[in-house]
Amino acid sequence: MASVGLTGGESIPCIDIEVHRSPSGGLGFSIAGGIDQDSSKNPFLRNDKGIFVSKIVQQGPAELAGLKIGDKLLSVNGYDLLLVTHDHAVKLLRKQKDQILRLKVTRQGMAW
Repeated sequence: MASVGLTGGESIPCIDIEVHRSPSGGLGFSIAGGIDQDSSKNPFLRNDKGIFVSKIVQQGPAELAGLKIGDKLLSVNGYDLLLVTHDHAVKLLRKQKDQILRLKVTRQGMAW
């Protein structure tokens, strides 16, 4: 298990997941959250303004790669997703032209 460093010397345990785009270009997941959203209504981790996986398409690229509902996205292809708006996260995910998205994620149950 890898970890992502934070300011102040802290680190978050994370896993690397590679999502291979479908032939139509889809990734097979939706996101929720962001610094511009009401984090008190976050169903995954109350008061966390991170970007979370909110839906997974059955047998889609994300599910086949091991992504799960509730996973917190930390980065995509090296771009930080820790303190971004929802719209910015969507744009970052969509603008990646690579056939493979390299995600760093953390999920509940991983030791913090």
